[in-house]
Amino acid sequence: MEYTSQQLDWIDEYCRNDLAKLKRICNPLIARKNVPQFMYDDLYDDAMNVLHESVVSFVSGKAKFETYLISNIHRSFYDWTRDNHRGKRCNLLRNKKGEIIKDEKGKSTVISDISFDAPAEDGIDLREKIASDFAVEKESEFNFDSEDKVNMFLGSLSKKQRTLLELKMDGLNSNQIKCKLDISDREYSKIMNSIKMNKNISLFTKNKNDGYNTEVENMEDRIIEISESENYRTDKYSMYSLIQDKKNGDMNCNYILQREPFQWTKEEANRYFCRLLSNLPIPEIILCEQKRKGLTISHLIDGLQRLSYAEAFKENRIKIGLAGAERHLIQYRDYALDENGNRILDEDGLPEYEMKVFDVVGKYYKDLPDELKKRFNNFNVNVTKFFDCTDEQIADHIRDYNNHASMNKEQGGFLNVSAETANYIKRISQKNTFFKNCGKFTDANKIKGKLERVVAEAVMLLFFRDSWKANLDAIYKYVDENANEQQFLKLNSHLNRLELALGDNNEKLSEVLFTPTTMPMWITVFDKFTTYNLDDSLFVEFLNTYNTELKNKEIDGVSMADFKDQQTKKKTTITGKIDLLVKLMNEFLHIDTTETSSTEVENDNTEENEQDNQEETTLSFVQENANPDVTEEDIEFYRDMVEDCVKVDEPIYQQCERAVIAIMAYACTKEQDEEFEKWIQKYKNQTNFSPSQKTNFTYMKNSFDNFVQKMAV
Repeated sequence: MEYTSQQLDWIDEYCRNDLAKLKRICNPLIARKNVPQFMYDDLYDDAMNVLHESVVSFVSGKAKFETYLISNIHRSFYDWTRDNHRGKRCNLLRNKKGEIIKDEKGKSTVISDISFDAPAEDGIDLREKIASDFAVEKESEFNFDSEDKVNMFLGSLSKKQRTLLELKMDGLNSNQIKCKLDISDREYSKIMNSIKMNKNISLFTKNKNDGYNTEVENMEDRIIEISESENYRTDKYSMYSLIQDKKNGDMNCNYILQREPFQWTKEEANRYFCRLLSNLPIPEIILCEQKRKGLTISHLIDGLQRLSYAEAFKENRIKIGLAGAERHLIQYRDYALDENGNRILDEDGLPEYEMKVFDVVGKYYKDLPDELKKRFNNFNVNVTKFFDCTDEQIADHIRDYNNHASMNKEQGGFLNVSAETANYIKRISQKNTFFKNCGKFTDANKIKGKLERVVAEAVMLLFFRDSWKANLDAIYKYVDENANEQQFLKLNSHLNRLELALGDNNEKLSEVLFTPTTMPMWITVFDKFTTYNLDDSLFVEFLNTYNTELKNKEIDGVSMADFKDQQTKKKTTITGKIDLLVKLMNEFLHIDTTETSSTEVENDNTEENEQDNQEETTLSFVQENANPDVTEEDIEFYRDMVEDCVKVDEPIYQQCERAVIAIMAYACTKEQDEEFEKWIQKYKNQTNFSPSQKTNFTYMKNSFDNFVQKMAV
């Protein structure tokens, strides 16, 4: 028969998404009837038949179609149960005489049929449960003992991650899952990688002793022979002797694969000097010895920066600055001396001294007290020396000792807060489900400290807006000194409310609007909204309207486009955006209020202005060379992508940051970001770069285009 359009709409409504709506009606009935799992499909088939009969027999006006359908399914399930509970149709509980046993209500008890091939409630065939000597709990690498661990792991997943995992547990393959969740291959892989990299998955793994007889299948790589792995020694050298060896050539600091000295920022150098003068340990120095023409040459392969800065300080070429020098007040013993310069002893024969504190900020080596000069020269450094090395072995050691990622600005800035403030921040960044279920927050954002930055900046804008700093370190320090627990709790509450208001139907909207760069701004606008005592759904309506109609609208001659080329973190920029968004929101909600703005307040902090100029230069450089439509938010995104591929302390990043970010932007405009990841792994080994970023970009672009063409062939 042919169905009407209304009938087809009803059938589609209850059958789409794998009978989702129909099953919501059936499952409670099935549960009440205690039906075996392998019979579920029979009941779903029965419900499908009832649906088709109901759309034909339904007469409008007497009841809602849903009410009519549910009533028909109830009656059909009753008939199905009655027919299938007859003694001829199924096994019923009987006494020794074979008579059917009935309960006090006169109902018989069905003994369900069991199939060895049918899955039980846990999804495992019964035939797989036949007793054996094998115990999965003992043999598996996973630990299933604690239900708390399962709940902790599931609680750390986003809604989409948890849904995908549950579908996999239900036996769906990857294609079925992608179809059901309407996601691409790339998004599926991204979600699966996020689940695999979740730190809580380690709760389920056991530390297994694999023994020493593991078979080695791949022997293609160079074997590290025992003679090589045992041919080294670690000793202690004084800083003075290491600098002397460097100066007189006993230590070769110009090995062909070694990068140039003086790679650190002033902040990193100042922190290093204070650590030395405080007599706190530093990482070891690595030397590789080679035999050449009867001589033994010691190549410095790790520690060039440490020795170069120490030497420059010793020679009064560098003085200690304030930035990074948290330990600049150095305590030392000032020994009492007689007229001949000898130490004065007390009655017990011990030298007399006075404890003093010396501020090293602004001081050269020559300005230090004699005791601190002595402490510097005698500073003990662990030195590991490898003997009889080949060039290949030296290259291996250089790679191994540089196989790490330096802290980025978010991770380094976070070290400025106390343990108490860090706890407040991480309670929100790690436990508030907004960051898992809303917005565009990637795994890299979580790993690299971007979420902690969002929380700190949000607190700064919510409660200390007039004191906003563009410099991240300054924000962390200010929040640490001024914010309290109640303010963090208020932010946490705002995020909970906003997530609840967005629900599951605004995922794409929140991904467009809520990013690590924009989230502090939007939470400040939402905070203003909460003062109006309106339903939170109205704020979501404003977000939708802003995204479709209002984002280019002018108010008082100002639109969001006016901020496009400005540095996002600059005070006038971020407060100007917030003021404009509040005005747009008030107009949308028909709220008549007069706001005063402090957007004209400028911060003359030199360090902040230097950062603003640097960021603006990166933005303008990328706009000029790669993509004229790029925004500051895009720059942050491209920088994150680059840092996923390149270590921030590598020469290509240190010397060509703007050019590399521009190439990343160029690749993204051509949807070739995956090709960029492969290309940069080869190109980053370059060491000769021009002082001109334009020149570097030109060479990189030619190299990247050639690489892409070869891949296509």
